[in-house]
Amino acid sequence: MKLIFHPEFPKDIRKFEGDYAQISEGLSKRFRREVDSAVVAIQSAPTAAGHILNLGSAIVPDLRRRNLKAFPFFILYGIVGEQLIFGSVIPSRSDPLTWLTRFSG
Repeated sequence: MKLIFHPEFPKDIRKFEGDYAQISEGLSKRFRREVDSAVVAIQSAPTAAGHILNLGSAIVPDLRRRNLKAFPFFILYGIVGEQLIFGSVIPSRSDPLTWLTRFSG
């Protein structure tokens, strides 16, 4: 399966990593490890996470989310044929619908 990362995806990670670094360098590293582990888990079993939204779009017909275990975030991603598209790392308290623009176009 081909991996595609939205250009903002790594920026999301760095932003939240930086936020946690303000508190503790160790916390920042734990956050990054958990994101990396979630990406690997998604690659291993992309359909294991529940659907979040059926877009009916030719670009990304449906989106999925994978919650992080120890941090209040989730990864929003889509599967299109043999492509696994990582869109964003989202704080759980935010509205994921505001992040859908990364999957349009």
